[in-house]
Amino acid sequence: MALLLLLSLSTNAETLTIASSEGPPHTINDIHHGIDLDIVEAVLMRLGYDVDYQFMGLKRAQHELKMGHVDVTAPTFMQSDIEGSFTSAPIVQYQPMVFSLKSSKLTPISILDMQGHSVATFQGAPGYFGADFIELAKGKQYKEITDMAAIPELLAKARYDFAVLDKYIFYYFYRLNDKSRDVSIFTEHRLIPAVAASASFHDAAIRDAFNNELPEFLNSEECKQIFERYLGSALLSLEPNRQELRFN
Repeated sequence: MALLLLLSLSTNAETLTIASSEGPPHTINDIHHGIDLDIVEAVLMRLGYDVDYQFMGLKRAQHELKMGHVDVTAPTFMQSDIEGSFTSAPIVQYQPMVFSLKSSKLTPISILDMQGHSVATFQGAPGYFGADFIELAKGKQYKEITDMAAIPELLAKARYDFAVLDKYIFYYFYRLNDKSRDVSIFTEHRLIPAVAASASFHDAAIRDAFNNELPEFLNSEECKQIFERYLGSALLSLEPNRQELRFN
């Protein structure tokens, strides 16, 4: 009887369309949809909704949301509520990080301390990280790499002194084929502020219900498993006071 009731509820559940743009491991157009979207989906499922997905550019996704053609878009950053687009509480922290090999014993305390060293990062990085990074990018040993998946490997092979990449992107690609691969060879230098990512909803009432459910979910084992799906186990710790999962 309980199974029949569950099937009945599932059949009658409203389906919300989530719009996003592919950017592993945060957003992925596959069976699993990446850290950000898996969190959004899981919370909405707790609220009794089904979901489907449309992948497009994020600017178009925002337009489609405002027009009511889709119900949710993620990720969004530092966006205020406007008609047709209501922003949730943060779902995950994007953590731009400077990495070096532990064996190099490098200890930068500012972006400009990387001057005179070889630096690998993603295309367009200076547009995100401020004036000091723009100055750093003028150096002869600064290199923007088209394929972000290559950046962790280049650092691991000591081809560069530093790599600059979102923390989760770095570990996702480094551990893509081996989720237990040793990452203790790297040192993290937190020289760039983290940025909170949210979801935006066409319906303010759904956003409010999402916000009410989100804190409990972020402290759940289910949320921890989402991170481990993409980043591997044994690296993540639950920090209830911050209501987010982060690396040690």
